[in-house]
Amino acid sequence: MSIVKHLPDAAIPDGGAPHWHVKDAQRWLDAGVAAVFAPITVGWVLAPLVVLAIVLVAWNDPGTPAHGTTWAGYAPAVLLVSLPAWYRFLPAATLVSTPVIAADAVRNLYALDPADGPGRVGGALMLVLCAWAFAGSALRIRSRRRRRELFRTAVGDARAAIPEHLPSGHRQRGRALAATGAGLCLAAAALLVWGLVRDLGAAAGEPYDAIGQQVLAMVLLAPGVPLLGRGLTARRAARRLHEGPQPVIRVGVREPWLGNFWLVADADTTTAPPLIAFRDRFEDGYRHSAETLLGGAESRLRRDHHDIDRHAEPYEALLYGVPCEGSEVVLRYAVYRGDSTITDAVRAVPLLPFRRHRLRSWRPAGTSFTLRRRAQEEKRKQRAAQRSSGSGSSCGSSGGCGSSSCSSSCSSSCGGGCGGGD
Repeated sequence: MSIVKHLPDAAIPDGGAPHWHVKDAQRWLDAGVAAVFAPITVGWVLAPLVVLAIVLVAWNDPGTPAHGTTWAGYAPAVLLVSLPAWYRFLPAATLVSTPVIAADAVRNLYALDPADGPGRVGGALMLVLCAWAFAGSALRIRSRRRRRELFRTAVGDARAAIPEHLPSGHRQRGRALAATGAGLCLAAAALLVWGLVRDLGAAAGEPYDAIGQQVLAMVLLAPGVPLLGRGLTARRAARRLHEGPQPVIRVGVREPWLGNFWLVADADTTTAPPLIAFRDRFEDGYRHSAETLLGGAESRLRRDHHDIDRHAEPYEALLYGVPCEGSEVVLRYAVYRGDSTITDAVRAVPLLPFRRHRLRSWRPAGTSFTLRRRAQEEKRKQRAAQRSSGSGSSCGSSGGCGSSSCSSSCSSSCGGGCGGGD
């Protein structure tokens, strides 16, 4: 199945679909956050720093209190452990959680012994991390809003209903994540209820230590809450595409051999920068039915609508939806099914905030990749045939069986060998 370079007119919805001009796309790209607040990078950086802050705060921890298990700071501790994942996937939730963590850190700083140096350093580190995550989340939310505005301005009034029969990945979006996160949260809740009941029911002189239940519940909540939130937001992003006609625009898609695929402004400008990435997953692109766009003689089709090497240059696609970090869009492009039919192909893809890419410069081929490949294969066959015929003729004209250039197959045809006439 080869991809068509440019969309046929039959693929364009009623009312048309504008091109995304490179200047408009560059303004959209410039509206992103600075690298110091990049969600993926900062998420990975936050993880070891959070662990370090927890270790420093617990350095001189007095242990189990005489009156039983301490529950007051448990919720902020869970939020702190989950902070890297929340920042990566849930910036809006991070805006709510970081003030809670910071308030608890300030309270603990006032209660610490002045001689507890590690604890004070850990508390100060918590405050720095909270400020960093809060600022980054606020800027990311503002960037999303700004990018939506710029994209809608570039699209204008062009709207169209999304294609029917979307891939199964779109229909199931977020369900597995939400179900897994909910299961982990329920298991953690059961552990906490168990520990709380045992703690409240303990005798006055024999306090119950529920630290085991707290630790196990935290291990479950640290991935459970982000998974649940991520599943719900992914589900919401997918459902948003069904809320009436969507903005539609023509974009380019680049598919490297390795790594993520990228959206670019168009399929013709060689200097167009990559805008935002998505992953190539089977369930996001496979569907049972396709709409036939064109048919006819192969020579005419591949001349008027040439296919390309998808890894060497971008191809044109219709984008439905509003592209920004965390959103989902639908891509519709044209492919050859057989040699005489062009149909549409559809992807429903969540967009990812990657910044680095492995894309190389490219040049448009201008002609059908399939026809060029066939011509090259035919030339190889002709050269192979010429080499085989040339070796046979040289063997026949080598001056008799005594020639050193004769092969064993040639010598076997010389009447039983040289000089064997008697």
